[in-house]
Parts: sequence; structure tokens; C-alpha cells
Amino acid sequence: MGVKFRKFIADEEGSLSVLILSFFMTILITLVILTDISAIYFAKRSLTQATEAAAQRGVKNLDVEAYYRGKYNATQFLINLTSEREKDPGIPIDCLQGEIDARGAIDELSRNRREIFGQHLGAIRVDAITCDGYQISMQTSATAQLPFVLPFINISTVEISSHIATFDERKVSTNYYGINIG
Repeated sequence: MGVKFRKFIADEEGSLSVLILSFFMTILITLVILTDISAIYFAKRSLTQATEAAAQRGVKNLDVEAYYRGKYNATQFLINLTSEREKDPGIPIDCLQGEIDARGAIDELSRNRREIFGQHLGAIRVDAITCDGYQISMQTSATAQLPFVLPFINISTVEISSHIATFDERKVSTNYYGINIG
């Protein structure tokens, strides 16, 4: 029995075409899978960029009444000269107008998504927007279209989502009350 097995192993007859074909198929399937993964990655990156842009547009809406409440009067000036300065909570946001602008930005980006982000990103949907007066948080989702559908997994689209929070901050300045001290 051992002699027949050794003879079978030592026999060099056969075709390399089966090995070459299986190697080629392995490389081809790997390339298709990597292409699909890359398409999902780029769609996710595009969705995150769109969400960030919309949140930044929304956070730029200043709540003027809250911003100037108790500011720039003689009492506040004297308090700021002492060591008991006020803590800066951030720039107040007009949440209603910020939400309207953020949704408008997402709608605009969704309409022009093919030109801006490519063909693999589907329509962008706003799932949630929250605003606490100083920051805006947005959650969006979209469908990513895969360039290749593999017959053994049969997946042609992938649902992706992005969650972004942003706030507006004051620029560091030495110009207080119109007087440049630095």
C-alpha cells in the first residue's frame, strides 16, 4: 500500500491548467470583493462629509438674543477686568433656523450626489437632528450600491449611516470691546 501511495505522489503527469484556472478565479473573486468593500468605504466617507457639511451649515446660525444677553455693558466689563471672568459656554445657536439650514443642505447634497460623491451613494436621508442651543447633532443614512453582485452572497446594496455632532467656537482674540490689547 505504501509503494502505491509513493508512486501516486511522485507521478508528475497531469495538467497545470486546473491549478492556473483556480488561481485565476481566486484572484478574480478577491478583486471583486475588494472593489465592493472600497465602494462601501467611499460611500460611507461621502455620507460622513455630507453630514459634516450640513451640520456646519446649521451651527452657523447665531441666536442673537442669547448671544448679547447681559453682554457688553459696564457691569460685565468690570467683572471681566477682575479675575472672576465668566466661563464661555460657547456660541448659542438658533436651533430652529439651524435645523432648517442643515436639512436644506442635506436635500441639496442629496439632489446633486451623483456629481459630487459619485454613483455609488443613494439618496441621503436625515434620521435625526438634535440641538441643545450650543451644538447640533445629526444622524443620516443612505444606501450604497455595490459595483459587483457576487452570486453566492447576492447582496447588491448596503445600508450605511453617519452620526455627527458639531459646535461653533469663538476665535481666540485679544480684541475686547473694540480695544485691541495684544
